[in-house]
Amino acid sequence: MNFGRVKKWWPILLILLLALALRLAFLVDIPPGLTHDEANHGREAMGILDGILLFYFPLNYGSEPFYSYTVAAFMRLLGEGVVALRLVNVIFGVLAIWAAWLWSKRAFDNRTALLAAVLTAVSFWPLATSREALRAGMLPFFMAAAVWFFWKIIYAEDNFSHRLAWPTIGFGVSVAITLHIYLAARTAWLLFPLFLVYLFLWHRPVFHRAWKPTLAGLTLGWLLATPMFLYVRAHPYVLTRLDMLDGPLQALRSGQIAPLLQNASSALLAFIWPGYGDQFLAYNIPGRPVFAAVTAVFFIAGSLISLFRWKRPSYAFVLLWFGVGIIPSLITGATANTTRNLAALPAVFLLPAIGFWGLGDWLAARFPRIKPAWLAAAAAVWLLIAGSIAARDYFLRWGQAAEVRDAYQHTLVEEVAWLRESGATAVLMSSVYPGPAHDPSISKVLWGSNQPDERWGDARYALIFPNGQSVTAVIPAATPPHPAFTPFLQEPETIHLRPDDLNPFFTVYQLDNSGLADWLAGGTAVNFNDAVTLKHAQWLDTAVSPGGTAQLLTVWQVTDPERAGPRVPPLFTTDLVMFTQLLDENGRPFAQRDSLEAPSWDWQTGDVILQIHPVPIPTDAAPGSYPAIVGLYDRASGERLPVLDGDGQAVGTYTAVPALTIP
Repeated sequence: MNFGRVKKWWPILLILLLALALRLAFLVDIPPGLTHDEANHGREAMGILDGILLFYFPLNYGSEPFYSYTVAAFMRLLGEGVVALRLVNVIFGVLAIWAAWLWSKRAFDNRTALLAAVLTAVSFWPLATSREALRAGMLPFFMAAAVWFFWKIIYAEDNFSHRLAWPTIGFGVSVAITLHIYLAARTAWLLFPLFLVYLFLWHRPVFHRAWKPTLAGLTLGWLLATPMFLYVRAHPYVLTRLDMLDGPLQALRSGQIAPLLQNASSALLAFIWPGYGDQFLAYNIPGRPVFAAVTAVFFIAGSLISLFRWKRPSYAFVLLWFGVGIIPSLITGATANTTRNLAALPAVFLLPAIGFWGLGDWLAARFPRIKPAWLAAAAAVWLLIAGSIAARDYFLRWGQAAEVRDAYQHTLVEEVAWLRESGATAVLMSSVYPGPAHDPSISKVLWGSNQPDERWGDARYALIFPNGQSVTAVIPAATPPHPAFTPFLQEPETIHLRPDDLNPFFTVYQLDNSGLADWLAGGTAVNFNDAVTLKHAQWLDTAVSPGGTAQLLTVWQVTDPERAGPRVPPLFTTDLVMFTQLLDENGRPFAQRDSLEAPSWDWQTGDVILQIHPVPIPTDAAPGSYPAIVGLYDRASGERLPVLDGDGQAVGTYTAVPALTIP
């Protein structure tokens, strides 16, 4: 055994093991559930395993594909579910520390590289992003890999083309992968041509050696990314995230520089000043800066030392890496900067290490009694305190907070666990977020391949009977069922969670369909485009005073969900809205409600839907009996579903329901 080589590697191996342990600890429980963005990546990966192969995915306002394909590979090995979804960034978060160390010890020295590695391993930001199931979490590793290959190009020992071929290919492939991971990479690649400009101005021999292979690597990277960009161009609906840049850039184009300066200053203060950190609860303790006080001092010192030593390429490069990597948050401000700044993460944590050793060397030069061992001990104490604070903040303050449990839909996690244990095969799920890319995505990932037959709605206004049958209904505290639904909800069992939770319990009912028979059999059904039939309508209160709210109950049965309207991108599901209108003496609507809490994307043939339509009555409404109508329209186009007669001919776009009396 080569003990010299083992001695060389054991410090970084111990650091990587520490990083891995922190990232694996309580991985299923913290974060305490899934956000919709995380779940949609899981849903994309499950779709890949089912053969849905895309260059760009439409969920999450459009997302680059590399993360979802990697998750799909992990799910193939480990099974569908949260573990495979989260484990991807755990692995790449640890690899990012290793890749950054490889470059840092070559660009600076081993002690600086090791200090930066430990700080990255134990700090809140990299710990959190390595445990989140978001595609941006892969960016630090591939950015560090691109930097490492780039450094091998510019500081190659010779200029033989065959010696530069593999670094150039590795550089180009790494750049291409960053572009396939996250939107921020579309500016991060500028680091390399900008550094070439720096070399041209101050280190021309290095520039002449490096510019051709660097240009070749960048060209390769963009060529490999071209199919994705061509796909986005042909399918513009898959990408709406660029809208976040519109406000600041529009203001800048109109000559208003103040909003951009304000965003930039808040983005910079987010690294060091309490109250300016990322305010987005799902990613950070709102306002918590990246660095605690002592580390912030070293970060500032490292930045100033790097500025003072800017003629040395390594110091200029780390400053440029930091600046280019945070361009997105300089434009948009500090909110959500914990994801937008991830291209800069290795440089961010290298700067405090530079600051610490720079200050330490300065003190040692002036006070000879200060020994290197003392500085190492001071570094150990600093890192121990910084790591302890970060672990407390992440695992206890943040991970156990009621607001975080709510943001990660922990109640839904508990609902699925209860249903799995009970062996339910068909269920109605009530949620504030029943849309196709919201809570249903979380449920799909939590269930994996064993998902029961689900329907989604909001029990405050709607009930759904799958195929008209009696099933289990799960209703959380956030969506208490409408009183009109009480006769249909039997055998309640309430499961209590933490008393301080924002959604502290859910109730399981048996949904009883016995009361539907008269409504489904009686009266004249109204056929809307052979998609859904109105079976019954009644006002819960036949007379409502001005200023009150009239409540219409309608009963519908789905006949063919494929005829419920156009499939609307980016999800290619139907998106119907029900409208209810009260008409004045001239036939014009004076009171109206547009909503649908049993969303049409989830309809299946035979489903029976009970919908409550609360219609606010104007305070100046005159007494009288007012005709009422209901209908449906597509949310995107506004086009109404036609009413068909017995011969299948369109005879209108709405139907009358009982009149309402205003006393």
